[in-house]
Amino acid sequence: HERNAHNFPLDLAGVEAPSING
Repeated sequence: HERNAHNFPLDLAGVEAPSING
């Protein structure tokens, strides 16, 4: 997840947010 390590804020905000919100 190295490429995601620096993209975690956008990835989590666009993947986890909707998952928890939706």
